[in-house]
Amino acid sequence: MQGRGVAAKRLWRELHEASEDDLHFRDSRILGSMCTEPIPIARRAHAMFLEANLGNPGYYKGTWRLERETLRMLADLLHGKNLGGFTVSGATEGNITALWMARNTTHRKEIVASRTAHFSVRKAADLLGMRLVEIPHDSEYRLDVDALRKAVGRDTAAVVAVAGTTELGVVDPIDAIGETCLDRAFLHIDAAFGGFVLPFLEDSGVEVPPWDFRVAGVGSLVLDAHKMGMATIPASHLLVREAKHFEKIAVESPYLTSVYQTSLLGTRNSAGVAAAYAAMRSLGREGYGNIVARCMKNTRAIVARAREAGIEPVVEPLMNIAAFRVRDVEAVQRGLDARGWKVSTSRNPPALRVVVMPHVTARAAAAFAGDLVAVCKKVGA
Repeated sequence: MQGRGVAAKRLWRELHEASEDDLHFRDSRILGSMCTEPIPIARRAHAMFLEANLGNPGYYKGTWRLERETLRMLADLLHGKNLGGFTVSGATEGNITALWMARNTTHRKEIVASRTAHFSVRKAADLLGMRLVEIPHDSEYRLDVDALRKAVGRDTAAVVAVAGTTELGVVDPIDAIGETCLDRAFLHIDAAFGGFVLPFLEDSGVEVPPWDFRVAGVGSLVLDAHKMGMATIPASHLLVREAKHFEKIAVESPYLTSVYQTSLLGTRNSAGVAAAYAAMRSLGREGYGNIVARCMKNTRAIVARAREAGIEPVVEPLMNIAAFRVRDVEAVQRGLDARGWKVSTSRNPPALRVVVMPHVTARAAAAFAGDLVAVCKKVGA
């Protein structure tokens, strides 16, 4: 660190230069990220609550009210009653917290999850000193329920199911998983992506199998408002069917305004609470429905153009994620990158992964689809 502070003009130039080196969603060239450009009111709300820290809630009663109201709206969206919960930094923190709670509630040390579950489950097992039992998926890359029935045993603390897998966007058969877990193990749902997509697909008439608190066995669920919820980062929410389970992870916090703290983080960046509240109040079900409908229209357009060229998706997209089987995934990714498109790849199975978020316009989707076909022809994929 230099001795004297630099002039504001120079500092802003440095910041501007750094920002220019970043990629930006507004350019409609990023199709590999599950995040997107927050809506304007969410940005303004975030800026208004920069000082807030719900790790010490007694000082931030207004922010605390916003969090409670946000959780109430989410409980209604997810068909839950009298749910407990709080805002977390992301689904990784939510997954770790839920599994921590399951371990301490059941006094068991085994997690069962499909190989398609998010890598944060492996982080959680390592941090919590738990054993992760990874089971196979079915032909549609969903958790295999028969394998689950064989895997759940006396030492199983929790089962993790996914409502919108990171690689393919598929939904595990959560109703059948719930039946298996009922009175046997804690069932946690990772709905980081699907949480702000599936309810609005259902509203539009799409048949979506039960995946939320309608399933009796579901004990907890996490969803990210900073993905399809259109809020700023970080804004995610962990909800539990029985708030009493939080007592099992509570620690005394004598020098704060709350007697106990149950969150993994001590200092909680709470501007995202206001951003999520603002996004949800501003958009409502109708606004979210329109956003999801546009994303699905663009997704279907990309899939249709790819199919015309003989490029098939791994599975028929339920949500706005499409993964394509190509012969040389890395070569196609490099070819698209050379044309300015940022896409990602999946490992299971090896495929080109395309996430069609709200910042991807119809025009950009059409241009991307054309370039995808051209690159595949060029590299022989």
